[in-house]
Amino acid sequence: MDALYLLMGGICLAEAAALFAGRDFFMFTGNVKKEDFDLGKVYSVERWIFAADAACCLGVGSSRLPAELEWALLALFGATLFVHGYVFKSKKFRREK
Repeated sequence: MDALYLLMGGICLAEAAALFAGRDFFMFTGNVKKEDFDLGKVYSVERWIFAADAACCLGVGSSRLPAELEWALLALFGATLFVHGYVFKSKKFRREK
């Protein structure tokens, strides 16, 4: 299980680094179209969320933290999932048509 968290942490870190560079690593690979979003706004929020995801996953995957802190990191990781959903559902991040 730790290897899974380390893998997810590495993927989130790669996505955060790509977003800080102004590119996308895997965020728009599904049925979500880039053309529908204001990429500047999306990238400015998602880069920090992915950085937090990476820190949480790498922290949990390291198995060197106290259990209470690991649970707090897992709770933060779960909360960021709701923020990812908000970014893609909110009209604030959509392009004006």
